[in-house]
Amino acid sequence: MVDLNKGATVGLVKALSDDIRTDANGVKHLSAGAAVRDLYNKLENEIDALAEITHINSWADVQKAVRSGMANKIFSIGDQLTCQRNGVNLVWDIIGIDHDTPADSEYTHSMTLLLHDCFPTTMQFDAAEAFYYAESGLAAGTYHFMIDSSDYQFTLANAVPAGGQLILNWTGTAPTGVSVSPTRGGAIEGGAVSVTQGSGGTSLGTLTSAGDFAHHLNSLHRITNGSSNYKESAIRQWLNSSAAAGSVWTAQTQFDRPPLSATNTAGFMNGMDADFLAVIGNTHIIAARNTLTDGGGADEMNDKFFLLSRSEVFGGSDTGVNEGTAYPYYANYSDLTAAGTGNDGNRIKMINETPQIWILRSCTSSWGYGVRSISGNGAINSNYADSERAFAPACNII
Repeated sequence: MVDLNKGATVGLVKALSDDIRTDANGVKHLSAGAAVRDLYNKLENEIDALAEITHINSWADVQKAVRSGMANKIFSIGDQLTCQRNGVNLVWDIIGIDHDTPADSEYTHSMTLLLHDCFPTTMQFDAAEAFYYAESGLAAGTYHFMIDSSDYQFTLANAVPAGGQLILNWTGTAPTGVSVSPTRGGAIEGGAVSVTQGSGGTSLGTLTSAGDFAHHLNSLHRITNGSSNYKESAIRQWLNSSAAAGSVWTAQTQFDRPPLSATNTAGFMNGMDADFLAVIGNTHIIAARNTLTDGGGADEMNDKFFLLSRSEVFGGSDTGVNEGTAYPYYANYSDLTAAGTGNDGNRIKMINETPQIWILRSCTSSWGYGVRSISGNGAINSNYADSERAFAPACNII
């Protein structure tokens, strides 16, 4: 049963105290006018609404409480709810009530859930990308490109079809081979051809940290360690997919390559309790774009499942973009009393009782591959986008 006195009685006492006046002789009087009648009617309506949802026996009941605006009378920040995915329990913490904005303007209320510990499988935010996009194809022959002041050349025995990709293989910091994918994001065909120093054949241009996208040359950051762009990321696709293994990922850009888990992992929503998924609505979220390869600014998205941002966990911003205010779970129930990046036990998440580095959706401002993360001690950190890291999805009951 729900305790009807939880919020209503406190509100009644406060409102009645506001209607007490003291006359010139120090005698207190309670007004019996419209204010009290309005207060009584408001309280009666609140009790009627609560009476309809005194029993929470299903996810539909939880959604009813949220949509009625009564979630904060029934649930508290830090309460936990559980669903199943493929027979395994997923425990969710309530981290905010009416904190997020539903994407559907028909609804005004929300309740935010965050996985209590990390999902048990680590994943890449995004894979290392192709270095060249053959929009019109490439004929068989010798080609060269430059990195810093060094020229590198390679020879293709076969033509690359229009829409194909060239992928660099590395040993340490030097390119040693070129592989060919005949389609954007497709499988690599044939073995890698050797890369040697030299300037023979046709020039493809110069590889730089910022990239030369107009000439189909990718950023060195993205070639070596993936992209920090959350809207285009592999993990965003996976979180919002119910597809079977092998059908989750599709290339989002001309340079995009499949993450390591793309062929053997079903989407996050695959195998999830249907009644749980039925109450999860799309949330309006914002993700900053890095200034090196993406020109700064931000992307706006409407997703069912998402990673938290730096500002939603730590407060503040280091990109100049407001990606959301800190959730009450962090702002009011942890060591966070102001925007900060220090250790905080409330930010520590586990896999098998071992603290993890878990990634956020925020980029680092001036890196093409930098993704914000949280260390095993709860402090701010950064990681390469192609690193396999732990993560904790969030969602909203709407």
